[in-house]
Amino acid sequence: MKTKRLPALLLALFFFFSAAAQAAPEEEAEELTVNAKAAFLAETTTGQTLFEYHADDKLYPASTTKLMTALVAWEHCAQEDMIPVSESAVEGLAERGSSVFLQAGEQMNFMDMLRYLLIGSGNDAANALAEYVAGSNEAFAELMNQKAAQLGCENTHFSNPHGLHEEDHYTSARDLYKIGKALIDIPELREIVSTSQVKLQPTNMHPNESTITTTNHLISRLKDTRYFDKNAFGVKTGTTTPAGFCLVGGETNGDLEYISVILGGEKDQTTGDIGCYTETLKLFRYARQNYSLEVLSAKDSPVQEVGVRFAAGKEHTKLAAAQDTTALVSKDLDLSQLTYEVEAPSAVDAPVEKGQKIGSARLLIDGVEYGQVDLVASESIPRSDALYVVHQIQEFFSGTIFKIILAALLALAFLLILMASNRRRVRRRRRARRRQYPQDYHNNRR
Repeated sequence: MKTKRLPALLLALFFFFSAAAQAAPEEEAEELTVNAKAAFLAETTTGQTLFEYHADDKLYPASTTKLMTALVAWEHCAQEDMIPVSESAVEGLAERGSSVFLQAGEQMNFMDMLRYLLIGSGNDAANALAEYVAGSNEAFAELMNQKAAQLGCENTHFSNPHGLHEEDHYTSARDLYKIGKALIDIPELREIVSTSQVKLQPTNMHPNESTITTTNHLISRLKDTRYFDKNAFGVKTGTTTPAGFCLVGGETNGDLEYISVILGGEKDQTTGDIGCYTETLKLFRYARQNYSLEVLSAKDSPVQEVGVRFAAGKEHTKLAAAQDTTALVSKDLDLSQLTYEVEAPSAVDAPVEKGQKIGSARLLIDGVEYGQVDLVASESIPRSDALYVVHQIQEFFSGTIFKIILAALLALAFLLILMASNRRRVRRRRRARRRQYPQDYHNNRR
């Protein structure tokens, strides 16, 4: 009996563990969580937000501030400018734990100053640029806030160019994405934030070339190999005790490009992992694994028919998509559920030219819009002159002008009839008077 029961028991156990294995992927699928105060992730070519967490909370940005410093300086300086360093630009920085590479009285080329600012994260460079552009940090901060408003930042206020802690110096993850996106859209600045190591030209205070290394471990193995990402291109780090570990990261994935923001990351006291890097890499991995760029509507694909008036042998034509419409969509999205919300007339007048824009359509899946497309005529359709002339005649006789002319003619006819009637009455009265007083009529004639 025991030997007979053993195969049955093994078979039952096999089916149990098989079912458990099949259920495992669903059980392991968890919603993305980020260990930071705030996070934001977007794909830049489509502008689509892929993830956000407390994205509008006002938080301290630390040295990611320097992205805005570089943007404002870029707008107010020429590449050949020489930036002087004053005593106030370096004063007090060493006591606040900041590196001081520049010296009072030094002059540095603007582009090298930007490299030191963004690659080496020089607070002294931020001060020197602020003084050169606006005369003081306070005046420069006003320009930073103006630029933030211009970029659509709604939860940002800068009070200095370097990011050292001040209570009224804050931004949000979403706003910092907008600032980072604006910076990488400038090729010269994108190249700088993508550089892991660079040599600065000699200055009046540094007679030899100086080598600086990026603070961003995403794009360099020189200081820490754990977070290197071969597809990363920047963008900027920032760390203070109140702000925590902050990072604006960038990564390319084929034709796609991601920018992430981590604010308020922490350092794992056990492993030593720096949270702004681990969470940034987690965001990039999430984007690669869960989203793909898909063509939702191909160029020339038919969308809807419309009527064609006055056409020679044609009463309808198809409206087609004017161009490919692509969207970054979740890989588990059912693209077969695509629908079009069309805005187009029910009929158009011939002649119609192929490619002529006639309407537009919103692309929807489960009620969510994934793009818009222009709708154009799929063929050329000539006009029937006979039908058009008949229509014009009908339009004339049913139009307002004809009705006004007709009303005027009727009024004139009525007036003429009325005048004729009055003349007849006058003649009748005269004849009646002659018959009644013939002698008077005869004397009047004489």
